[in-house]
Amino acid sequence: MDPKSTFIFLFSLFLYLSSASWAKDIWDSSLSYGQVVAKAKDGSPYHMGLLGIYLRSGEAGCLVNVDASRQWSEAALKKGHPFGSYNLANLAMLKGDFSEATRLYQDAALLLQRRASDGDAVAMYCMGEIDFQVLPTNVPRALDLFQKSADAGYPQAQATIGALYLKGLPGLLDRNPEKGVDLLSKAVRAKSLTARFNLGMAYYNGDGVPQDPSKAAQWLQVAEKQNFVEAQYVLGMLLAEGEEGLPKNLSQGVRLLNKADKQGHKLARAYLEKMDLKPGTISNKVLQTTTSNFSNMTSSEDEKILHEARKYYTGIGRPKNYEKAYSMLLPLAKGGYPEAARLVGLMKLSGKGTEKNPKDAKQWLSVAAQKGDGVARRMLEQYKRLF
Repeated sequence: MDPKSTFIFLFSLFLYLSSASWAKDIWDSSLSYGQVVAKAKDGSPYHMGLLGIYLRSGEAGCLVNVDASRQWSEAALKKGHPFGSYNLANLAMLKGDFSEATRLYQDAALLLQRRASDGDAVAMYCMGEIDFQVLPTNVPRALDLFQKSADAGYPQAQATIGALYLKGLPGLLDRNPEKGVDLLSKAVRAKSLTARFNLGMAYYNGDGVPQDPSKAAQWLQVAEKQNFVEAQYVLGMLLAEGEEGLPKNLSQGVRLLNKADKQGHKLARAYLEKMDLKPGTISNKVLQTTTSNFSNMTSSEDEKILHEARKYYTGIGRPKNYEKAYSMLLPLAKGGYPEAARLVGLMKLSGKGTEKNPKDAKQWLSVAAQKGDGVARRMLEQYKRLF
């Protein structure tokens, strides 16, 4: 055998042995998140790819971490596992790079199809997603794959097909709210972020369950705690605007919207800009909302933030840090907290922690005074020559 033929033979043998080794791996419901992490660190391509999927979608209760998800997916791809290219396609979708996503989905599809045919629940779900959203779509086959994956116990599939049962798909999937809630509940018990978010949205829209903004907020809050940007956006809007049965909390809403904005959520940024709620901005519209539509009631969480911000402002209990104090106080000021508005006004007047702006300083001190802050009233009188 000539050297070239020998090399080709050995390389082919290497690929065969590599694929044969990870082909034995298959998901089952007893697989814990800790085991996935351990096996990924031991070099298993299957578990590297699965960990990438978990870190993107927040399955098994893990925090969403897009950067780590990308790293594990790239490691899986280097070892030839289709979970890597599939998940990188999803990450490309998040960035809006649809051509790159389509290319990666196509790269993954053939190998995923083989693994799905072998009964791997994760591969069935992945193939279902590709059939559901990549042109040319094949929705009937996608639904069949979602159902088979859900029947095998994969929580993300249960959460997906469960949400679809709540509404139904005309001519393809009969509406069955009872079955939908049952599947979502199973996935919730498995700590599926997809299920937590889908259940929250079901209560928000009244899909298959009674519309209940309060229950929606509870489930969205659980999803938000897993660092899920879509939950941050939806819950932020709910709190900023208020709903029947859900008290309005602008400061908390703005905090969540800014959190989503920092993760690149375009709708969150657009909402903040439209309402003039980006950090460092102020408008009469916001001031009017602050002074007229909010009571002096404060949430325990906001009180804690105010307490911490006060420490950074005074340097008592924390190293003095005006920039940090300002970033914590501004959302509270916009949420109608008199002391926060007064301190923001003082910082605008002195230029500590933010750009000096006497006009804005007067506005914020006026907000605090109108909310009953006697110190702010005295300061307006004392410093009126500066305005």
